[in-house]
Amino acid sequence: MENHNIVIVALHDKPDAIEDCIKLLNDEWPRSKTARMRSIESSNPNLPISLIMVSNTTTGNSDVIGHAKIARLPFDTGSCMIESVLIHPANRGKGFGKLLMEECEKLAAKLGFSTAVLSTHDKQQFYQKLGYEFCQPVSQYGAGPSPSKPSLSQVKENKIPTKSDKSISHEEKELRTSVTVPQPPPLPKSNNAFRIAKVYMKKSLNQ
Repeated sequence: MENHNIVIVALHDKPDAIEDCIKLLNDEWPRSKTARMRSIESSNPNLPISLIMVSNTTTGNSDVIGHAKIARLPFDTGSCMIESVLIHPANRGKGFGKLLMEECEKLAAKLGFSTAVLSTHDKQQFYQKLGYEFCQPVSQYGAGPSPSKPSLSQVKENKIPTKSDKSISHEEKELRTSVTVPQPPPLPKSNNAFRIAKVYMKKSLNQ
């Protein structure tokens, strides 16, 4: 997809832009370079896909000015998650964010998804203008309960499988009841006391 000197491509089709993409994302959302590299290098045609917006300058240089990621939702095969949507601060207010989102939605629909879901802390109005509506939170990570963990009913009834009562000595029982679990250390104070809660939004791609 091209618009004048702006091109949107899959990151795995332009690996030479990985370093610039990492810088763009980490300038906005600081993270270790290793963790960021692991995340964006997973881009592939079968999802997740990282799309980057590249500005080709008159001098022949290519600058990464935007990024968005499309991923599957484990419990909803008809929906995808659009995340890490970002436009470089120097290029905001020029319609590039809308352009990037439209390209994400076109690709998602082409891949067979009927709904796009996203989350945001402070860009609700932007996404509403694009047709997104508020929705319930969704799970981005799917994994059933581990079979080695006790069931909720066992926890409530204090019937977690351990040694049988007959095999536990009187001294061991007294030790168990006398042990005091230390309280966890307090969480560090946030510098942003008024952090806005994340909200989820969705849009039908069949419109």
